[in-house]
Amino acid sequence: MYLDYIGQVHAPTWTSGRKILLGDAAYCASPISGMGTSLALVGAHIHAGELESRPIDAATGKYETIMRPHVHQAQQLPPGAPRLANPKSRTGLALYSAALRIGLTRAFSTLGGRLFAPPADKI
Repeated sequence: MYLDYIGQVHAPTWTSGRKILLGDAAYCASPISGMGTSLALVGAHIHAGELESRPIDAATGKYETIMRPHVHQAQQLPPGAPRLANPKSRTGLALYSAALRIGLTRAFSTLGGRLFAPPADKI
């Protein structure tokens, strides 16, 4: 038996004075998106660049302004994804297994990446 609970936090702000949240502590990307590590690395890079070019108070605000739209996109779940990813019946489990087999094909992987994944190079 396997039991898990998935929750997602949308923090209203990632900064408070000289304190800042980065990575999963700030962004909490959907576990289905596969963007957690990418967001963490990009966020750290953006914040370091802002700290290098402006005072800390301005840098933290600018970091959040730059990252928010990209993080918002990564936090979105495709419609019906939680229900599809957690089947509750034998039929649902069979459909889930079939979808995984199709999703792992090279053709669908390329198409799915274009349709569902936030472009990591967009930021």
